[in-house]
Amino acid sequence: MAEEPKRWDPAARQEVYGELDHPADLFVEVWGNDLPSLFKNALFALYDQLAELEGFEAKRTETITVQAPSNAEALRALLSEALYRFETEGFVAVRADIAVDTEEGRVQVTAHLDGETLDRRRHTLLTEVKAVTYHQLAVETVPEGGWRATLLFDV
Repeated sequence: MAEEPKRWDPAARQEVYGELDHPADLFVEVWGNDLPSLFKNALFALYDQLAELEGFEAKRTETITVQAPSNAEALRALLSEALYRFETEGFVAVRADIAVDTEEGRVQVTAHLDGETLDRRRHTLLTEVKAVTYHQLAVETVPEGGWRATLLFDV
């Protein structure tokens, strides 16, 4: 039996992502030991900007599957779908289990997300993210080991 993914810890945000300077939008750099952890940490960065996660519980599960020709485009597609579900259903994840499959020039990402629907009486919204852009989008390995991504959220 697989181990249940841990809940995101907002106190540990400096270990998984950081904000970079940008004059108008939200520019972040995300880190991970491997591709699944990078994608998981990028989801955390998105949700952590959208709402105060401490008030949310793992009451329901959502699954997102995306395919793209590259790691960067797969990451953008995953985050865009997560943002779409936030905007249309109010879904906010508090943890994720990610699988990344790369074969034949395609990257497929499956994210099993645990969270709940936004309740404005109990939850606090933070930043309105309008889109996950292609501008300055990058996913790369780092010389020290692991992976790094840069993302620009249109706010």
